[in-house]
Amino acid sequence: MARTIKKITADPTTTSRWRRIAIIGLIVFVVVDIVLVTWAIAASRVPRETSGAPGDTTTPVARVTASPTPIRPTTTTTSTPIPVADAVAPTRLLAVLDGNTAWRAKTGPCPATPAATELSTDGGATWKQSDASGPTGASSIIRLTVQSARQASGVALTTQGCTPEFIRTYVAGDNWATYADQLGSAWYADPKTPGTVHTPTGDKPAPCATVVGLAVGSGTGDAAVLCAAHDVHTTTDGGATWGAARTVPGAVAVTAADSGYLVAAVGASGCAGTSIVALDGDGAPATRACVGTTAPAAGDVAIGAGSGAVWLWAGDATTRSTDGGTTWR
Repeated sequence: MARTIKKITADPTTTSRWRRIAIIGLIVFVVVDIVLVTWAIAASRVPRETSGAPGDTTTPVARVTASPTPIRPTTTTTSTPIPVADAVAPTRLLAVLDGNTAWRAKTGPCPATPAATELSTDGGATWKQSDASGPTGASSIIRLTVQSARQASGVALTTQGCTPEFIRTYVAGDNWATYADQLGSAWYADPKTPGTVHTPTGDKPAPCATVVGLAVGSGTGDAAVLCAAHDVHTTTDGGATWGAARTVPGAVAVTAADSGYLVAAVGASGCAGTSIVALDGDGAPATRACVGTTAPAAGDVAIGAGSGAVWLWAGDATTRSTDGGTTWR
């Protein structure tokens, strides 16, 4: 039996419809693709720093702004001058006759300190000791003067009551005696009344609150006092009036000399030992010499002068000058 094959022929109307659908789908695909690409580009963009260089697309790094360092007010440091320590009363006394002969004594609190003296007649090479306490009942010697190699005088404090008394030796210290009638005409500064100086005409107000040294000149009424503030005042009328203060830095002892007064000073600039300072007339203090290379304790200094010679007892050393304190040996 013969088969019959039918030829199927596509409908032109149907073919045209599918072609239109395909074109529309292609257009939609292209549009969607464009939208997606545009969105991706927009999402990848990052705003630039406004302070960056033009065209710089580098991802900005976060800035760390340092806090400004606070400005502290300037503190002005004013150095306060350190006050110089007050001069203390010497623990030793020195009375000079000339280049060969001098008397010396240690002093201190009454009644614990004995009235003991020493005499040298060979320029300080040797010293002869003597005791004034035994025969006089004296304690601390507060002023010592010399009249000759055999005669010396002093004002001491009595062991009982520590009141001033006048003592003297005529036999080079082999014996001492009390002379009550001589006390009134003597110069001295009593430690119990440091603001008063006893003169041959009675007690007179000192030019300062604390006198630590006294020197009596050769003229009637001439004297000088060293005050605790290192000031020296002089008088020519027996203490009725006093001259203006002349400050000698580090001054610790004073003595009358041929042309005025000499002051021993410790700690002066440029001198490791003891400075010898001259006060001549009304002139300014003038340094004459620096003696020694080691500074003694302030109270361990005594100076004395007589007949052109000057002696210095500082620390453990006793030295002399025969030209007014300019050169020493």
